[in-house]
Amino acid sequence: AATSNQSTGIQWSITNTVTNAVRNGIHGGISNTERIIINQGAGSYAAQLCANYIGGDYADWYLPSKHELNLLYLQKTVVGGFENNYYWSSTEGVDYNAWFQYFYNGSQNSGSKGNILYVRAIRAF
Repeated sequence: AATSNQSTGIQWSITNTVTNAVRNGIHGGISNTERIIINQGAGSYAAQLCANYIGGDYADWYLPSKHELNLLYLQKTVVGGFENNYYWSSTEGVDYNAWFQYFYNGSQNSGSKGNILYVRAIRAF
């Protein structure tokens, strides 16, 4: 995981469309991030921000799936740099929502893709 936030306030998508980014397991965020970018195109939004991130000389970062984000929450003190705030996952919810996690208490909910939330990129290794 990146050791700092990539954003302290960005929306999940720039258009309110269904992306079919529904993967939720380990490495699910890779597929979700690709699907979101194909659907949304160029712009400033969570998945694009993670895909464009270059950290530690690596360029294979992505927005974590709902499950990956929860694993990150469980290790938040080891990784460090998290705020007690809401972080986007790459997993799309029902209708025009996406899943996020509150890093104060670990609760996960879905909400409008237009909400402005924090983002932390991860990569597979």
